[in-house]
Amino acid sequence: MNSKAYAVRRAEQTNTPYSVLRTPYLYQMVSGLLLAFSYPSTGWGFLAWFALVPLLASLHHAQNHSQALGFGLISGIVFFGISMRWMTHVTAAGWMFLALMESVSVMAFAWLAYGGMKSQRPVIFKVLWIALAWTITELLRSEMPVFGFGWNLLAYSQSSCLPLIQFANISGAYGLGFLIAWVNASLFCAWFWRKERKAALSLSVGMVLVMAGLWGYGKMTLAKRVEPREYLRVSVLQGNIPQSVKWELMAKEKILEIYKKLTQLAALEQPDLILWPEASFPGYFNRDVQAGQISRLAEEVGTPLLVGGLRWVSEQEVYNSAYSLAKDGALVQRYDKLRLVPFGEYIPFKFFLSWLTPVANALGISDFSAGKNPVIFRWAREEWPFGVLICFEDVFMDLARSLADRDAKFLIVITNDAWFGKTGAPFQHLQASIFRAVENGMAVVRAANTGVSAFISHQGRVLATVRNARGDETFVMGQKTLDLPLITERTLYRRGGYLFPYIAIGIFALLAVVMVRKKS
Repeated sequence: MNSKAYAVRRAEQTNTPYSVLRTPYLYQMVSGLLLAFSYPSTGWGFLAWFALVPLLASLHHAQNHSQALGFGLISGIVFFGISMRWMTHVTAAGWMFLALMESVSVMAFAWLAYGGMKSQRPVIFKVLWIALAWTITELLRSEMPVFGFGWNLLAYSQSSCLPLIQFANISGAYGLGFLIAWVNASLFCAWFWRKERKAALSLSVGMVLVMAGLWGYGKMTLAKRVEPREYLRVSVLQGNIPQSVKWELMAKEKILEIYKKLTQLAALEQPDLILWPEASFPGYFNRDVQAGQISRLAEEVGTPLLVGGLRWVSEQEVYNSAYSLAKDGALVQRYDKLRLVPFGEYIPFKFFLSWLTPVANALGISDFSAGKNPVIFRWAREEWPFGVLICFEDVFMDLARSLADRDAKFLIVITNDAWFGKTGAPFQHLQASIFRAVENGMAVVRAANTGVSAFISHQGRVLATVRNARGDETFVMGQKTLDLPLITERTLYRRGGYLFPYIAIGIFALLAVVMVRKKS
């Protein structure tokens, strides 16, 4: 019997579509591709609303949990391998490790989704099960200790669609991701159980109501006329310093000169505050004699500065920090970065992985210490304190929310995405900042070494970016000054909506009991 005849016969025996058996890995790969293309550089966010359907279709015909895990692995590898290929600009091995590590969440989702599909409960239970499974595995991927990395969450794919992302002010990125997963599950179930016309019709109506509700709520939220209490004039600097020369001793004077010129240029627009990017000062700010030049610069332009720089305490204690300088040049406050990048800024579990130290040193991996506490910056504008997030700290929802709850009136993100070249990474990073703005109901200002340096309203609208005459936003030098409308809202997310994913875990546990009982 030839392979085609065998596949046809097996399809008849297992009630599996022949196309699934003929191309056993195509469905999973299509899901991975659709997910990857939902994020920058392509940024086709509409694909996310049906990207999971091919994976769910393959899971429906999986033979066991082990096969379901394999299907999830394929989708995950394709998704993260493509969407995070920017990591190859740092290390190819790191890219493969990151793609594999992130894929574990898709494997876990596939394992859980497969189990729910085999239940004898009504279809609506399966839809809820699948959507909850996605939410829970996304939470674990983002919040797990040490390796948590909430990059390219499902909701982030919608960052350019203002009406849809307004729902994040109720239940955050996880809540919107749940609804997108719900629509995916409904599409899948409505098709595969289309013979059950009543169920299929109910699912179709539910999908329409979810999307109409999201759109209607977003439009209503955006239509609200909230007048800002006042405007704060802020300047962001984008030095565009190549990573290859950033820490070269011979380039130090040139780097400082670039930021001095940009600061003086920004000062002509009389801002209230000027922001330098992460580690823009090329040395230890608390020990380097040239830090005095920056203090004198603040006094010269008569404007408070926020400067990214390292802090040296000892050979074993170095911090990635942000320094606040008053307009007379005096150091006012300092924040030491709390959440460090594993294998980028430190080696986790050194007791077991100390053997990696020589390799890390060869790759240029830093060995920073983590800060102790979040900091609210009090400055000349006492009524407008702010919080600072350094590097990828804006992907941690709890950290941004903790600053908002400590009375920050707006958030500042200082970062350096020069590592990743001209890829989608800076724009994917921007998506996280957009969601932190919507969730917490406050403006976010980003100062990035190579971009994207941006001003984001409390509703997630990108008000302005640093760009050149051609419209390029990354790998260009410049500065931008904007009168930032200061509007702060205590959103439903901050009042308790942030608990949504944990509530989802509880509902999922109850649903598991119900579905298992029915099955038995």
